[in-house]
Amino acid sequence: VLGNMQDPQYFEAVVKQFPTAHVEYLGFVDTVTLGRILGNSRALLVTPKWIEAFGNVAVEALACGCPVIAYKRGGPQEIVEEGKSGLIVPADDVDALVSAIGRVQSIDRSECRRRAEAEYSQAAMGDRVLAWFHLVLAHASVATSTPLAPPSSLQP
Repeated sequence: VLGNMQDPQYFEAVVKQFPTAHVEYLGFVDTVTLGRILGNSRALLVTPKWIEAFGNVAVEALACGCPVIAYKRGGPQEIVEEGKSGLIVPADDVDALVSAIGRVQSIDRSECRRRAEAEYSQAAMGDRVLAWFHLVLAHASVATSTPLAPPSSLQP
């Protein structure tokens, strides 16, 4: 278990309930360690109780070639391509989560990395911002009836 522990008493109760399970709380780790852990993990489980706007941890996992199994809640459901870079299950459905864990080996880890590079790399994000600026300039040009063009350094 990585990251912030919201409810230490709940965590301890679950650990005591399953004494033979190997559960370890690592807290926050540095980027290199996180990459190593994710790259060697069978999958990342993302089970938020509230709606997360984006879900950086899902992108970080995909970048490490780690499939994501996530509740259908918030940003992670938009990041994961069902059946390609991970699996999406109904929110709070533990049985569906367990079932997905059993199916995760069908996910091609290289597809996870491809998804991260294609959609969330610096180049991909830069391309989207540039396209947005072009759209803004085009709308400004129409609104003012004065042609506006991007600087010549941004022209293809």
